[in-house]
Amino acid sequence: MKSFKIPASAVALGLMLTLTGCKTTYKVDQNLVQQFKTEQPKEDQTYVYMIRGSNFQGGARGAWIAVNDKVVADLSNGSHTLLKLDSGINSLHLVQGLAGFGYAKIDNRPGETVFMSIDYSTGKTTEIDYDLGASMVMSTKYKAELESPRKNDAYDNLLANPSLLGFDIMQDGKNPMKPDDEHAVINFFRMEKLIGSVPFDIWDEDGFVASTRVGQYFQVKVKPGKHKYIALSERYSVLEANVEAGKEYFVEFDVDMGWNQAHVQILPLDAEEDKKTISKWQNKARLKVVNQDVLNSNEFKTRVEMAKTYLAPKFKAANSKELAQRVMNPENGRL
Repeated sequence: MKSFKIPASAVALGLMLTLTGCKTTYKVDQNLVQQFKTEQPKEDQTYVYMIRGSNFQGGARGAWIAVNDKVVADLSNGSHTLLKLDSGINSLHLVQGLAGFGYAKIDNRPGETVFMSIDYSTGKTTEIDYDLGASMVMSTKYKAELESPRKNDAYDNLLANPSLLGFDIMQDGKNPMKPDDEHAVINFFRMEKLIGSVPFDIWDEDGFVASTRVGQYFQVKVKPGKHKYIALSERYSVLEANVEAGKEYFVEFDVDMGWNQAHVQILPLDAEEDKKTISKWQNKARLKVVNQDVLNSNEFKTRVEMAKTYLAPKFKAANSKELAQRVMNPENGRL
């Protein structure tokens, strides 16, 4: 039998691909770092290298790169692009169809050059340091931005869910709220495990209410009367809560499979009919409250104002019954 020798480099490459599921593992290469050249951004600009490393999984599919409300580039497997952004509030993510993923924010970083690594297999976009970023740029092919940016079809979902950008907007709560003679308390539970780590946000007509993850609940203390709550993922879910002072109410935030992305529903519960489920959830769920420092930060506050402007017509449509909604009645609560 005729023998032949396999080059050591080929053996190493084959082993690496086997251990990583045909995913290239990039490391700092000082020779590549020294060869890397880039211009310095102006003081009012931020340069962002978006780098999609080679990965067998999904390798045949392109990934649109979106900045705020525009899609600006299309990255193939093993490629990168350079975005020259005006410094300020910038939301970046990938888009396929109408769905967004790999969310990241590049806010108020004038004069900086930032490197963002896209892992298609996990759907995550992560900032990396200069040396690794330069090495990855030098190891991938350059893709120019689109000549004519197009509409970001996933921007509506991002506007309504700024927590997708990694804000730590919720923190552990200690003392559950109780209704009183002038207020009702509404408890929102999210217990469905589908994409439980992905946050979804809830709004009322005054603005941001809270964000949800699996196994958590939050509370709102409200005056008696009607209150509208809206959430969005693929399509809108609207709840009209009609409440009485002195009563406690319960709501399920449900997450199901949708056509292009998750489908969320704000579902009213009945305190008596659903008391076993409510009791079980109260024993399991972790109470969360809004982190006021994050809520009042310029980066989050700016996005809240943008979302309020966008959602205002939706609340108007809900109030005129043009937008379908579920209703929670006063008798659904308990003293």
